[in-house]
Amino acid sequence: MVLDYHGQYMGTVRNLLMTTLEPLERLAGLPSHLHQRLLANTVDLASLESENSKLRTENMMLKAQLQRLSSLEMETQRLQRLLGTTGRMDIPSLKVANVVHFSNHPLSQFLTVNKGQIDQIHEGQPVIDANGVLGQIINTALTSSRVLLITDPDHQIPVRIQRTGQRGILSGAGNNMTQLEFIPLSSSVEVGDILLSSGLGGTFPPGYPVAEITDISETPGLPYLTISAKPIADLNSSYEVLILSAQPELAP
Repeated sequence: MVLDYHGQYMGTVRNLLMTTLEPLERLAGLPSHLHQRLLANTVDLASLESENSKLRTENMMLKAQLQRLSSLEMETQRLQRLLGTTGRMDIPSLKVANVVHFSNHPLSQFLTVNKGQIDQIHEGQPVIDANGVLGQIINTALTSSRVLLITDPDHQIPVRIQRTGQRGILSGAGNNMTQLEFIPLSSSVEVGDILLSSGLGGTFPPGYPVAEITDISETPGLPYLTISAKPIADLNSSYEVLILSAQPELAP
């Protein structure tokens, strides 16, 4: 009986001690738990930051790829427009070239392209861009050629007014402008009329856009109108151009 009583007493004391010590044990273990939770949170945060960094990198790469795709799409559209200006012209009758130099001096307007004698380029060949006539080859080197622009004072091209068929000569006037000559006072001509290459003279094939009339006036004592026209081709910004044969053959 003494033993039973003693055992019960010890059990009660042990339970009392456990009940008393449990909060202390929890309190003692709190720094360890906090450390473990902090460590886990740190690992999670580092993982999130790593994932974030990876996503940012992937996003940046995707944007770069998108820019490249947009650039390629624009390049494709530009080349399609460029080739589209040739109508049904046979491919061997034209060559694509890049502009490597541009001169915009009022008295000397020309550009240089990266095609020359080794590409079978010769003087007199017409040059166009995606919009219209730029000029013609005036001299060649081994790997390059000089193109005299239609705005150069020394350049002339036979044209016709698209709306009426009236023929005239378009001369360079410098400063990115041209002048339509030999149009009688009685002619039907309006601002906004489009001038096309007439094909006369054999240098430029007929039907290519050349310029748009911007101003019409009369000069006392002269039998012809004074007509200014702005080139349709992008003289200042064209990068790809087409060099045509002087008398291209049409594809069957």
